[in-house]
Amino acid sequence: MEKIADYKYALDESSIIAITDQKGIINYVNDNFCNISKYTAEELIGQDHRIINSGYHPKEFIKELWTTIANGKVWKGELKNKAKDGTVYWVDTTIVPFLNADNKPYQYVAIRSDITDRKKGEEELKKILKEISDYKYALDESAIVAITDQKGIITHVNANFCKISKYSIKELIGQDHRIINSGYHSKEFIKKLWKTIANGKVWRGELKNRAKDGSTYWVDTTIVPFLNQAGKPYQYVAIRSDITERKNGEEELKKILKEISDYKYALDESAIVAITDQKGIITHVNANFCKISKYSTEELIGQDHRIINSGYHSKEFIKELWRTIANGEVWKGELKNRAKDGSTYWVDTTIVPFLNQAGKPYQYVAIRSDITERKEGEKQIKKSNIKAIEHAQILELKNTQLVDFCNIVSHNLRAPLINISMLVDYLEQSEDEIERKEVLTKIKPVVNHLMDVFNELVESIQVKQDTEVKSDPIVLKDCLEKVLRGFETQIQEYEATIQIDLNEAATIYFPQKYMESILSNLISNALKYRSPNKKPIITIKTKKEAKNTVVLSVSDNGLGIDLVLHKDQIFKIRKTFHKHPDAKGFGLFMTKTQVEAMNGKIWAESQPEIGSTFFIEFKTQNI
Repeated sequence: MEKIADYKYALDESSIIAITDQKGIINYVNDNFCNISKYTAEELIGQDHRIINSGYHPKEFIKELWTTIANGKVWKGELKNKAKDGTVYWVDTTIVPFLNADNKPYQYVAIRSDITDRKKGEEELKKILKEISDYKYALDESAIVAITDQKGIITHVNANFCKISKYSIKELIGQDHRIINSGYHSKEFIKKLWKTIANGKVWRGELKNRAKDGSTYWVDTTIVPFLNQAGKPYQYVAIRSDITERKNGEEELKKILKEISDYKYALDESAIVAITDQKGIITHVNANFCKISKYSTEELIGQDHRIINSGYHSKEFIKELWRTIANGEVWKGELKNRAKDGSTYWVDTTIVPFLNQAGKPYQYVAIRSDITERKEGEKQIKKSNIKAIEHAQILELKNTQLVDFCNIVSHNLRAPLINISMLVDYLEQSEDEIERKEVLTKIKPVVNHLMDVFNELVESIQVKQDTEVKSDPIVLKDCLEKVLRGFETQIQEYEATIQIDLNEAATIYFPQKYMESILSNLISNALKYRSPNKKPIITIKTKKEAKNTVVLSVSDNGLGIDLVLHKDQIFKIRKTFHKHPDAKGFGLFMTKTQVEAMNGKIWAESQPEIGSTFFIEFKTQNI
């Protein structure tokens, strides 16, 4: 009995004990039970264990506990209870049923130990492990991860590494990073990288790697050495992000900036350039401006253009110039200026206002060319004979063509150049990578459009200045057959009818390349702008109007053009009158240019939904 008393004492001192009858009514608790539950023995005796139920465990859990002990079996487990003050605590519990002669429980002894601190530790550990798991998941989802041992042998890669390198995990594990070496970086660069991480320091930089299929990619890389107790790296974790698009964008931007720089260089070399603020104060001049004005850059910056005013032009003339550019419009004209030494010179001038977001000029760019000799020549021509006057008229015609070309240049190149300038300014100011990528995607189409327009303009001015183009005797039937062969597929697909009547003038004298181009443009338009409600009919005829005049006509039954709205625009560059994916508005402009280059005429008759007829008048000669 003494031994039993000792065991009971030891149990009471070390454990939390409660005894209930077969119905679960508490009839005994020890001091440890009272201490942890914060109830007195008097408050507990006669109650069941619902008095400390925290509500944490589901009904099924409690039901399973009671089923176990009611069947005379010992139950072991962990319980979360609630103390009198509302705090909760965990107990590791063993419930032992005491059985009567019929093997039925007549009481239950619950022996518990306080595991609250351990459970809190486990919960904290779960949180920490969950955070670590979340960090790892986030890292794996967002970054390219590889782990190597101290010798650089790959021991782990994530899915993103496989995806960008196009190697499988099996192909990468056991290799070193030479497997993705692109050869782009110098040996010194790689050596410095290894020296940094081998010394236990973090390395950051950009690397160009090569994938399995031979393609290259760029990664922004951080390599973190993990150190052992001796402070030496035992593994390296490399965390990368794909920056291929950004690097490609930077390369593209370099090309674009080089192109813009080349344009500026060409402009500075060929023209006299000055930039002023909105008040007309000079902020920039190029070398050509200084050369013709005989002022230095320092003498010009901060001045306005009155410093070179010759007094030749009236106040009304200058006032009209300023009114034009202050309203955001381009001004073109000829100015007589005075150099520092008192000599005068003439410049053909285009002043382009640059507008802010409010549509107001914030600066003006003046592009000039020296026409002093031409103006002197014009003065001499006025004093010459009739032949000289005729020569002056020719010069005037060429000058008109040049002005027309300047108008086209200003109209078609100004908007893309301003667009590029604003995009580049935005790109330089933006620090957001996503915004920079978005801006980069917008620059290339603008540059491509600019190059298309530039090439078209160059082609048109070459036609206007091609004074040595050779005219040939052309058999129209042969020329037309050659052109139509290029449209055979479209003619068959659209079930087009081609009607030809060249009897009145079967042969004309004209440049072969121009004639093919003219016929091709007019037939292409007739097919392109066909009516969706009827099969195309294209009629090509010649008619002899006078001794040395032939009129060629190309008619169609297509969509037609509203000449009331578009009569003055029909042959202008980049003017289109119907929606079509291939419409550029260049064909009719080029056709008119080619016809007029050979002193011919072109005009049109058209009605919407009825069709169009284009007439071309050729000057012929006996052949």
